[in-house]
Amino acid sequence: MHNTPSDFAQHLYDLISDAHEVPPDDYDHHQWIRPLELPVSTEAAATFDQSIVENSFLQHTKGKRKEADVEKLKRHWEIILLNLVFVMYQRSWLLVPGDSKFYSQDNYWTRRLGLSYRPMKTIVDYLKDSNFVEYREGKAYKDNPVAARISPLPTLTWLLWEYFLEIEQPIEPPYLIVNTPDAGWEEIQSLPQDHGEVLELTQINEFLKGQRWACKAPVQLKYKNNAFQGGRLYTPFQNLPDRKIRLRINTLINDQPIGEVDFNANHLRLNLAFNGGIHAGSTPYEDLADAAGLVGIEKDIRSKVKSFITFAMGSSDKEETRSLCRFNGIDNTQFDALASAAGKLYPKLELFTGWGIFAQNLEGQILKQVMLEGIKKDIVCLPVHDAVAVQQEHLKWAEETMLECWDRQMETRGLARVKVDLP
Repeated sequence: MHNTPSDFAQHLYDLISDAHEVPPDDYDHHQWIRPLELPVSTEAAATFDQSIVENSFLQHTKGKRKEADVEKLKRHWEIILLNLVFVMYQRSWLLVPGDSKFYSQDNYWTRRLGLSYRPMKTIVDYLKDSNFVEYREGKAYKDNPVAARISPLPTLTWLLWEYFLEIEQPIEPPYLIVNTPDAGWEEIQSLPQDHGEVLELTQINEFLKGQRWACKAPVQLKYKNNAFQGGRLYTPFQNLPDRKIRLRINTLINDQPIGEVDFNANHLRLNLAFNGGIHAGSTPYEDLADAAGLVGIEKDIRSKVKSFITFAMGSSDKEETRSLCRFNGIDNTQFDALASAAGKLYPKLELFTGWGIFAQNLEGQILKQVMLEGIKKDIVCLPVHDAVAVQQEHLKWAEETMLECWDRQMETRGLARVKVDLP
């Protein structure tokens, strides 16, 4: 048992440190700097400011700067160190652009956080040279350039771990954002304040302000390209690892243990419901594996089928899907067998049409309604992809409410399935 907050923080640190390794260096594991903070006038904020920022880092890097520049450097240290705590637990890289031109642009990071080139360079160089972080140089690829990035090493994590549960991102707009090809994530500015989506996301976030959980931050509705595509609920809590390291499921909501209620084979079921209210059965992934003649370890086979369905529903091109599957361990023979089996078992299932992005939209709407129902009963629900995390005492309520909201959204009955995950 972890009887005190410090015991619990130590438990989470043990989980992450026992499995320490450099995170995968891909876009799914890259995080931009966030406006993180420790609650004002708390003991954690005071010790972090004095013991960590001032004594451990600022004293070694301020040089002969003027007082105003020292304060500016201190603010940069606060931001970067707090973000390194976040990515330490999320098993991600922190993007730290090394191009001076980035900081001269009017973008979110310079505008909201006040970041500038010289303090950033001082900090990154010191962390790198002192062996506090793993460092990767930025690359100017034509289509997908990647910024320089850092990941904390154990030499740094042992200094910072105890602040993790206290760190939060201010819950403030924008709550609806869209990913534009040239500007990254930007606020959807065309919607009036009395628009339904704006009102609902505001209600959710106002309720969450008074709650406590790991990686506390706004819940946003993220669209891809425009407000008709994607529409997934997002909050940094969902980035905590929960496969190799069972970290997320071991966190708390308002100091109480949690569980997660997850929709089963959700995109497949959504598409079949959309195309005529067809029942997928209790075990669609296992049924597909059997029909395709896949053999091997049950867990691995199910994972392959799930990956195939995810890629095949998300891609608009069969050969592109084949390539993605091959990269993820599904060879051409298995791919063809799965495609054939899907056509026979579920002839109305849309594959290779890009329908997955519409499934994300439906999924986001369903989980948003679950969160709104939770507010009525003072129940905190945190979105986790196609699941919600709740206190364990509310798991039964979450199961029933998720099924009800799914039926209401899809105008069907009894086609969804959920499963419960516990620590």
